[in-house]
Amino acid sequence: KMMDMYAAVLSAQKATIFVEQIFKKFDSDLNGSIDFKEFMLATNASEADTSEEKLRWAFRLYDKDSSGTIDVQEMIEIVGNLYEMEGVCKDTAMEKATAAFNLLDVDSDGELNEDEFIEGCMKDHTLANLLNSSTPNSKERRRSSTKID
Repeated sequence: KMMDMYAAVLSAQKATIFVEQIFKKFDSDLNGSIDFKEFMLATNASEADTSEEKLRWAFRLYDKDSSGTIDVQEMIEIVGNLYEMEGVCKDTAMEKATAAFNLLDVDSDGELNEDEFIEGCMKDHTLANLLNSSTPNSKERRRSSTKID
């Protein structure tokens, strides 16, 4: 069912990647399904009250390899897909994702740790809203426009 939902807004390949990532993060008993407890844990995390809590949850979801960092390829896949879902063409989406990564990578080490990600997103409301809009039940939607638009 999740695959059908995401395939309606993403290509089949991207929907598959996104759903696999959700299962990787939330199917804690690795049985191929998300049971009620796992669903509640995921839902509670995504319904955080503050932007910072939502961004921490988003960081963990977007850190595909669970390395504790997000590299430029992960950022392109994440942010590029989100921009494409917003109707931005693929090339422009990739450019915006790369620009967002460069903006957030304040120490220029080629990866974002959780603090860089959260602090940078908190300063850039457009990026924070884009990333938060991909989480279920987000209450915060596009409020302002800043650096990467």
